[in-house]
Amino acid sequence: MNPMFRIAKFIIKIILVLFLWVLKESFYDQSLLPALYYTAVVKSILHFLIYWLTVNIIIRFAQFVYRKRKRMGDRYSDNVIGGLQNIYYILSVIGLVIMFIGFFGIEFNKLLTALSIVAAAIAIISKEIIADILCGISITFSRDIAIGDYVKIGEAKGRVIDINIHKIVLHNDDDDIIYISNSKAYYDNIVNYTQKEIRKYNVEFSIPVYPQRKLNEIDNQLKEVLSNFEEYLEPGQNKLRISALAKDEVKFKFQFKLNQINPQVADQIKSKIMEHVLGQLYSRA
Repeated sequence: MNPMFRIAKFIIKIILVLFLWVLKESFYDQSLLPALYYTAVVKSILHFLIYWLTVNIIIRFAQFVYRKRKRMGDRYSDNVIGGLQNIYYILSVIGLVIMFIGFFGIEFNKLLTALSIVAAAIAIISKEIIADILCGISITFSRDIAIGDYVKIGEAKGRVIDINIHKIVLHNDDDDIIYISNSKAYYDNIVNYTQKEIRKYNVEFSIPVYPQRKLNEIDNQLKEVLSNFEEYLEPGQNKLRISALAKDEVKFKFQFKLNQINPQVADQIKSKIMEHVLGQLYSRA
């Protein structure tokens, strides 16, 4: 969108709010206004428009200032931008509810009483939805995860492509889109591979005691598997060790280190190692 067009829209909103505020305060001669203006429905709509435009202006201005301070593009979005957008949606819905109640001409003090009763009833009936909204606001303003991070939430793993008012959206390595409720993510275990800069990975496996194999023989075979991923690996950081001994099997732990953060490549390497273990080591027992 053209920057001048955005500025013009912003100025028009401010002018419209001022005009509606003047109209609300009846600065003009009331005799010039039609009788319809004094009905509860019209007054309620007028109050809502003033409220909604004011909220819109404040949220858009806050997003504009934040983007300028962070030197972001107009199309770029992160947790703070998403959090402000979620707050805007919540405040807009609250304004709509108050507007519809105002259609019946309920006075403000009675309105507060009615809203408190309604809010209590809604909280009981839809506590899960409210929990998702509150957890979503908390997540968007936290630094635990951000849009673009590669994370693991519970058993789901993928890149965060959206954090909205109800759900977190992940894009996994199989090109599936996974939706996780905010409350589930909030109370579940979260591993952020991007922020923690995890580059070391372990692969655990076991093979039968017989036939016996030397440790360096297995190590050389695994290094041969890694030869196809040399461009992603830190040289000399591959280690194989025995982690445990059982009656019929030996448990191993193989560690490798990437030269950059790349969880997708790490998963590919793990998969190739396990394929080799199953096909070459375990099947020959």
